Amino acid sequence: MDQFIGFVFFIVMALAGFWCLTFLIGILPYWLTAGVAELNGKINADVDPEDVRSKKLYEQEGIEVLYQK
Repeated sequence: MDQFIGFVFFIVMALAGFWCLTFLIGILPYWLTAGVAELNGKINADVDPEDVRSKKLYEQEGIEVLYQK
């Protein structure tokens, strides 16, 4: 029984280690470089922030505000 539990523990640790290495080598550098590129304006450079921003109710087209506190 001890040998089986040790084998299961080894398999679980190997899978966790494989997942961590895959995450750190494959995905994390992409997030870092994409974040740096976006901060420097290389990604989404042609998007106007005003077009993306959620407009207030009174700024929206075709809406009439009857009461505003």
